[in-house]
Amino acid sequence: MIAESLAVFLLAVAYDILLGEMPARVHPVVWIGKLIAALRAHARPNRASGIALAIVVIVVTVLCGHLAVKAAGFVPLLPLLVSAYLFKSTFAIRSLLQVSRDIGLMIDRDMDEAKSMLPALVGRDTSSLSQSQASSAVIESLSENYVDSILSPIFYYLIFAPLGYGLEAALAFKAISTMDSMIGYKTCGLKEIGFAGAKLDDLANYIPARLSIILIALARPAGASAALRAALRDHSRTPSPNSGWPMATLAGALNIRLEKPGYYVLVEEGMEPETSDVPRALQLMQKAIALTLAAALLVLFSW
Repeated sequence: MIAESLAVFLLAVAYDILLGEMPARVHPVVWIGKLIAALRAHARPNRASGIALAIVVIVVTVLCGHLAVKAAGFVPLLPLLVSAYLFKSTFAIRSLLQVSRDIGLMIDRDMDEAKSMLPALVGRDTSSLSQSQASSAVIESLSENYVDSILSPIFYYLIFAPLGYGLEAALAFKAISTMDSMIGYKTCGLKEIGFAGAKLDDLANYIPARLSIILIALARPAGASAALRAALRDHSRTPSPNSGWPMATLAGALNIRLEKPGYYVLVEEGMEPETSDVPRALQLMQKAIALTLAAALLVLFSW
């Protein structure tokens, strides 16, 4: 069972690094998004409907993934490939790094174009951002999405792999994360129906967000103590109970000031971020991701 989990993990990571994201028409997360949109269109804007929506989305996602693997059992090795394909859809290493890198380069070349690209990473208004604020936005999103898009799905895969349900756990997390990104907002019409998804996302990311500070700090030993001090001091300054941990850690490691205007400032005493800090952040986060994968392999080998 663990040997199979290890093979699925290695195949999924190889797929991500070599090929990136699968086409939208065959991307499981796109299908999850369509399911959420369809259910939302017919749901009442209250918490009870939101809870029902969350249950249906999680159950359908996990059940479809489980049955897809079972249905592939009539062909040798096909269940392994299907499992790897589905697991890969729950995390995005190459895509996160590439989008962050592309926007970082564009901030230097064409701010107007960079502002139009930023919504792929951040949910804030980008129209009035300066170069420094845009660089901060990329670095913040890079660290936050490291948890949500990489560390958390891998974490749940590892926790449930010994029970034979690693894939199902990762898919359940991705269903929750997708709900949060689509309807987990405190706006009129979404505040109530998205409440369950948002709270589940906070709960699901709780442990991985706090584990992230160790991995990010280890990725830059010279700045590890400053990174950990910043995390312990500033993590609660963000509205989210989780995002402040990786963001403050990265800010402390790089000694830069990260700010979402009107919402929070992390490592206030740090240097104003410049476009040159985006490649620095990318290099550090690449090391953190490598450590994450190495730690995951170590765990899988030790089961």
